[in-house]
Amino acid sequence: MMRIFPIFRRNLTHVCSLKPYKDTKWLMPNGNPTGMYIYNCVAQERVPIILNDPSFATWYSCGPTVYDSSHIGHACCYVKLDIIQRILKSFFNINLVTAMGVTDIDDKIIKKSLETNSDFKTVAKKYEHEFWLDMSSLNVEKPMIITRVSEHIDTISGFIKGLIDSEMAYVAKDGSVYFNTSKFPNYGKLQAGHDNGETSDDAKMNKMDFALWKGYKPSEPSWPTDWGEGRPGWHIECSAMVSKIFGSQVDFHAGGIDLKFPHHENEEAQSCAYHNSRQWANYWIHVGHLNLKDTKMSKSLKNTISIPTVLEKYSADIFRMACLMSNYRYPMEYSDEVMSTAEEVLKKFRFFLKDVQVYANQRVNGVGDYNNKLMNELQKVIENNLETLRSDFDTASCINTLLNLISHTNKIIKGKTTDYYPVPVLLVADYVLQVLTKFGLKLSESSTENITNGFIDTLVEFRHTVRSNALERKDKELLNACDVVRDKMKLMKIQINDSKDTPSWVTIK
Repeated sequence: MMRIFPIFRRNLTHVCSLKPYKDTKWLMPNGNPTGMYIYNCVAQERVPIILNDPSFATWYSCGPTVYDSSHIGHACCYVKLDIIQRILKSFFNINLVTAMGVTDIDDKIIKKSLETNSDFKTVAKKYEHEFWLDMSSLNVEKPMIITRVSEHIDTISGFIKGLIDSEMAYVAKDGSVYFNTSKFPNYGKLQAGHDNGETSDDAKMNKMDFALWKGYKPSEPSWPTDWGEGRPGWHIECSAMVSKIFGSQVDFHAGGIDLKFPHHENEEAQSCAYHNSRQWANYWIHVGHLNLKDTKMSKSLKNTISIPTVLEKYSADIFRMACLMSNYRYPMEYSDEVMSTAEEVLKKFRFFLKDVQVYANQRVNGVGDYNNKLMNELQKVIENNLETLRSDFDTASCINTLLNLISHTNKIIKGKTTDYYPVPVLLVADYVLQVLTKFGLKLSESSTENITNGFIDTLVEFRHTVRSNALERKDKELLNACDVVRDKMKLMKIQINDSKDTPSWVTIK
């Protein structure tokens, strides 16, 4: 991977020509319009996505601080970012070069290492390993590049030295280094008017100044620098690692809404100061919080839910569908009601795909025909969904449109008409499957791996025959027996969808 970075840097030199956007502090890049729009927190409105190169874009995500197990709040953030990345790549053919930073040296990691009487690296490796297992179980694609703070100390210290040399940062008496916010007029452009949480300190020139480097303490790991021993501050690490990989500018910088201020604010300030530029990240992407019903979820409140715990109850597809049915920028509620709704929507899609398979392969007299009305509806849906996704990745509207499309198609599949339209029906099913797959849904049936599908088909068809005869004769005893079979199969995670003509079945979580 490292061989391509010099090419990126050459291309990125052309991005620095920027112009204002409606008198805001966001600057519209010169380059290639993609036709897509995204909400920009600096402009406080949707703005066009413009890339220096029309075929690729750079993307950096703030990764975990690995001092504890991840929870479903983290899962929500990374699943939604994964969905956006997949949309850019699969729907709009943007080659994303993705990177993620892992904070493996931090106050909380040091505290955990002291509490457990273990080395900070041992703590970090344990929880980072857990994190990647969790991401894999959620079908979140791994970034191309993973940068760890402990492996980039020289890069970080060199970045800080550049800020000191340009007098944008200063060394305090205790060996700590602070960014001088009074010398950066645009400080606060991501979220103006908010206190960055820094406390007053005799060592600091201004209250809003933030630490780039923390001076030496005997109980903490430290590294030597030109100004003395210590360790990196939290904010500086991302700026330094991103600059090493992507140069003086990055297209997309993503993370949870809680990172918007002060973390991303500080990143933007120190990066612009280091590169002597007016804009470092062209597009900030912030994912809304995941809340429990009527309350915020956080480790401090001790009400978090682990990712494995959720996946014991709901599949990764169900969780992803819940994320797809919400707006990435706004808070999302986690509750059994929300997850059950997502599960029902997912089952509608899976039943539809099964029903289409049965419909297309049924033995009928006559000749198959085309249904121009359905074909026109499909084309309209394809165009509308592309437009919906272009407009700030509105996946919820896209899912609703797909549901309307399958409802329309089901009228043909399950209608009383003798007309047979296999081609348009199959095209609809193929499109639905393509979209859901591009969103990262696996639509797998892993629970039936040890069961022969043919045996289940035979059982379902036999039950359907018995049930149809029972309905015709109004035999309540046989109907009750069919219901017992249905309920027992549901307990085995197999749900039968009864219909007048041909039944179908899907596995459920």
